[in-house]
Amino acid sequence: MNAFLRWLDARTGYQQILHYLLDEAIPGGSRWRYVWGSALMFTIAVQVITGVFLAMAYSPNTQTAWASVYYIQYQMPGGALLRGMHHFCAQLMILLLGMHMLQVVWDRAYTAPREINFWFGLVLLHLTLAISLTGYLLPWDQKGFWATKVATNIFGTAPVFGPAIQKLLMGGSDYGHHTLTRFYALHAGVLPMMLFAAVGAHIYLFRRHGIKAKRPFRTTDQTFWPDQMLKDAVAACVVLAAILVLVYRDTLFHGGGGPGAELGAQLGAPADPTEPYSAARPEWYFLFMFQFLKLFPGGTEVWGAIIIPNLVLVTLLLMPFVAIWRFGHKLNLAWLGCLVVGIGLLTWTAMEQDRKDPAFQRAVAEARSAAERAVLLARTAGGVPPEGGLAMLEADPLTQGPRLFARNCASCHRHGGHDGLGRKIEEPPTASDLKGFGSREWI
Repeated sequence: MNAFLRWLDARTGYQQILHYLLDEAIPGGSRWRYVWGSALMFTIAVQVITGVFLAMAYSPNTQTAWASVYYIQYQMPGGALLRGMHHFCAQLMILLLGMHMLQVVWDRAYTAPREINFWFGLVLLHLTLAISLTGYLLPWDQKGFWATKVATNIFGTAPVFGPAIQKLLMGGSDYGHHTLTRFYALHAGVLPMMLFAAVGAHIYLFRRHGIKAKRPFRTTDQTFWPDQMLKDAVAACVVLAAILVLVYRDTLFHGGGGPGAELGAQLGAPADPTEPYSAARPEWYFLFMFQFLKLFPGGTEVWGAIIIPNLVLVTLLLMPFVAIWRFGHKLNLAWLGCLVVGIGLLTWTAMEQDRKDPAFQRAVAEARSAAERAVLLARTAGGVPPEGGLAMLEADPLTQGPRLFARNCASCHRHGGHDGLGRKIEEPPTASDLKGFGSREWI
């Protein structure tokens, strides 16, 4: 065996590679505070592996996208687990990036000579958010479609180039097949390649300058192998456990639901551009922005969507230079703390307003009912037709009947006191209530 390893090393130089990877100096010894970067690398690996297998079954077409995700979620062996891991790992990745950034600033690892590496970290944060945003549309369900429409409309508010950028993302003048294929190309191709390049540069610069260790040192200097690698492996196991708990949370805490539903990554009803979706909200990590935009009504949205966020980004980019001053580092910590508190308050406010809003809760219930109906039809009506999931719902009397009643009849009639979709109407009816029409009781 030793002879074979010597032969292999003579031809590949693998021992030098292992030495570079495992013998990194850890000033002051291994610490748990250093695991954030490795935990992030683990989430990237999980996203790549699960994403590759999901792409094998996904069809980026407005007629087949929902059906292919339905197949993954409810029919493909292990598909619901793969999709759930991909979904929740993306969310944990953003959380870990935020924690890593806070740790870097706290340890002054953003100051000279590490300014450029800090900027690469900000680039990684924005790329991760962009990948999450582009992936939101891919199931082509109501939630993803309308949330993406809101997000791309924000791009359109940018001065000068905003409308052109929005049209480029949409692939035309309206949201459709070209929008989906462009978002898929960005999500599965362009943005991941940019992410890998940024990660490579980030790691190179990190190894070039080494760890910014907190003093005083508690132990003597060590190498990455074995103590720090053990801590990183434990952190990766904790992240994996958290992902699986989120994936199986319905089974663990609520007794589960239908097949596939217990695996967490929900699938909404097929996207319908003609049917407004009042329950559309971004994921939790964009909720603060959604709430922040409410502070800028009328024609002032550009301030909340473009100008102020970019000013905040400029302040983050300037933090390494601010830290040169005597109290610059403390000022940076105070500013970052205010930013975190502000984001947290905006997110909490958005959730509280939605929780106390009867119209939003009713819209959520309607969306859940439509999603359950779509899944039931796909299971019992011979599968999703070639025309797509939306055509399946459009041909369903139970789905279309209440909508037709609300659209064409509710201006005069009522159905059990509401408009057929469960919404109360303030104006009194001018014709008879049609619930139970034709029955002995109604007559």
